[in-house]
Amino acid sequence: MAALGRLWLRAPGGRLFSPQPSAACPFQPRAASVLCSPPELPLGSRLAFGPAGVSPGPGPAWNRQQIRTKSRGNEYQPNNRKRKRTHGWIKRISTPGGVEVILRRMLKGRKSLSH
Repeated sequence: MAALGRLWLRAPGGRLFSPQPSAACPFQPRAASVLCSPPELPLGSRLAFGPAGVSPGPGPAWNRQQIRTKSRGNEYQPNNRKRKRTHGWIKRISTPGGVEVILRRMLKGRKSLSH
């Protein structure tokens, strides 16, 4: 790096940078050189964006409203075969955890022990 004739400095984050104007933007003044490369943040810092689902960036106010995606409240779609295979008596008795569930419900005095 020293062979290029530039003075390189080490940033606190460990990155190397040149205090001279970058060669990528020779026609830009030094103050506007920020437009040529993305801003470098120190390690461990985070960008503060808005809440999830809100589109960041400039633009009209209606463009920054919440993005609506999936409707809620329709999770339960009844299926008797799946209900019996998942929560039924045969499934409960066939596993040690299921036997514990049946015994707990017996001790509590449940009328229905399983599906």
